[in-house]
Amino acid sequence: MQSAIPHFFSRTPWCCESRMTRRQTRDNSKGNVNRWFYACRECRSMVFDDWEGIRDGNPLCHCDEISRGQVERGDAYVFRCAKGQCRFREGFEED
Repeated sequence: MQSAIPHFFSRTPWCCESRMTRRQTRDNSKGNVNRWFYACRECRSMVFDDWEGIRDGNPLCHCDEISRGQVERGDAYVFRCAKGQCRFREGFEED
C-alpha cells in the first residue's frame, strides 16, 4: 500500500474572495506529474498542496512564512511563498 503524501494546507485556501479548487496535475516537463494543487477560478493562480521543495533553510517570504523552492520557466530555481499569499520571489544563489 502506498503511503499518502501529506497535505500542505489544513484548510482549502482562498483567492479572489472564494475558495480555491483542488486538482491534480497530469504530465508536464517539470516533473510535477500527479501533484495535488489548488487553483483559483477567477485569476488562475495556483499553489501546490504538498511539501515538495519546502526545506529547512529556505528563506522566509514577505508574509514571514516558509518558502518553496521550485523550477520555473527557463529552468531557473527560485523560492516562492509556499502558501501563495504574497509575491515573494528570490533566486537561488550557490555558495
